[in-house]
Amino acid sequence: MLAEGIFRIATPGTEFMHAGDARGGLVAIARGCAEIAMLEGHPDTRAVHIVHGGFWAGYKTLLGIPRILSMTARSEVLWGLFPQTMVERLLAGHDLWWRDICMLVDGFADLATTAFIDLTRQDSMARAVGVLLRLGGCRHADPPPGPVVELRISQNDLAAMAVMSRNTLNGIISELADRGLLRIGYRSILLDNPAGLRAIVESDD
Repeated sequence: MLAEGIFRIATPGTEFMHAGDARGGLVAIARGCAEIAMLEGHPDTRAVHIVHGGFWAGYKTLLGIPRILSMTARSEVLWGLFPQTMVERLLAGHDLWWRDICMLVDGFADLATTAFIDLTRQDSMARAVGVLLRLGGCRHADPPPGPVVELRISQNDLAAMAVMSRNTLNGIISELADRGLLRIGYRSILLDNPAGLRAIVESDD
């Protein structure tokens, strides 16, 4: 499949997967980060998640269902398009490969369940930290060794995702920075200590 993929660069702000498309095939991010938005999302919360290299999407069109998600580059993104006709041909010749599509669906279900649980938290600190960890891909475990996890997100967007006011979020982020758990950059947040952040959420479970 990788040998037949079409790889392209998306500059920041470019939407490279479109909600509403009835066909299209699979899309994968090789490098960079992008926001996910829902077809029926409210303008106040256009972005609902941030995804990074290694993320795959687009399985709904393989099931004959139009896409409900769009992806827009937040940084420069190297992404791959795997045309639907090619994917369908490969799956038709290898029935067991549908298991990999099922694993993709299951991963989305796990992500949605985690988001739902974290957003029902009454404690604002726990709710905000849960969202930060989910966006960084380290909600349940540390990321692989490498650069510090950087979230390309404004505090306005983060406050909307965490369902709280900007002022409330600012206070939480400042406290976490004072404790050395994260750093604040220009329209970005660096998660220096994912394990320490998880301890905040888990201590309140």
